[in-house]
Amino acid sequence: MKKILVIINKNWETEPVLNALTNPKLRPAALPFPEVINTPCDGDNRMSQPRAVFSLPREGEEPLQVVVRCIEDLMATGVNTSSSLEKYKVLPQAIAADAADLIISVSTANYPDPAVTHNGTVVLGGNFFIHDGNPDNHADPEHNLIDDRVGTFIASNVAPAVFSLAETVNARLHCYPGGACKLVPPPNFPAPQLVCEGASTFTAVGSVNVTDYGSYDTIDAQALKEFAAAAPEGYTANSIETTHGVVKISTSGEPILFLSPITDRLNHFNEDVTDTQNYVSAFNGGLALGELLCALAEYGGERQI
Repeated sequence: MKKILVIINKNWETEPVLNALTNPKLRPAALPFPEVINTPCDGDNRMSQPRAVFSLPREGEEPLQVVVRCIEDLMATGVNTSSSLEKYKVLPQAIAADAADLIISVSTANYPDPAVTHNGTVVLGGNFFIHDGNPDNHADPEHNLIDDRVGTFIASNVAPAVFSLAETVNARLHCYPGGACKLVPPPNFPAPQLVCEGASTFTAVGSVNVTDYGSYDTIDAQALKEFAAAAPEGYTANSIETTHGVVKISTSGEPILFLSPITDRLNHFNEDVTDTQNYVSAFNGGLALGELLCALAEYGGERQI
């Protein structure tokens, strides 16, 4: 493994992630300041350059290069930045050009268990399920991403051992009972224990062709029902959002992980989500991502990803 490509969904998610990755007090000691850095950028920013490029030293091996990109930067101006189709138009070419050995998709999400809040936690997984949130509205160009993999379970193509790195991330963030956890509690319904969770059975459920935030609660319930009918036994839905699945089908077979900072509880979008909630949760994602990148650098260039 010589290169990792980190793909972050929106500008407002990218900025807090990069804040965490460049903070001299909070980023891991083993994570150097980026060689290339393009932040802060306004929400209407468009560019082909990466937001950041890191070079992580490794003993006895060449450095591990990490390129960070924002999907919104690549999208056409004037297009709804939640358009699944527009994301799918720009991602395959960008992913192919970077030629990474591993891709990490980063997008804020809700947690599909309304019984206990997970707000502020971070979820790491490698399986994907895509639900069409507007199957009867494909005439609208904002709602017409059509792909044969929609409605099917897409199994992880990452070695199961990689997911144990979530334990390393937790230890380094001190996210254990009694620890001085570095993750920040979000203002609305924070989880009782902030952690980074990861497992080879974790799945990102993505609803595509959805641009109306007000429809999330209804569509998320539909997506979970469809996932339950399609998923193999033992696999769980641990993240619901709109982008991880689009990133997955934009690859050409590269190993891919998803990393979801959790912002809200299932069916509580309007109660939980604010700009501050989004910022804090995405910042936590950046803290976890920094530790994960360092753990992957230590994992070794010759080990199976």
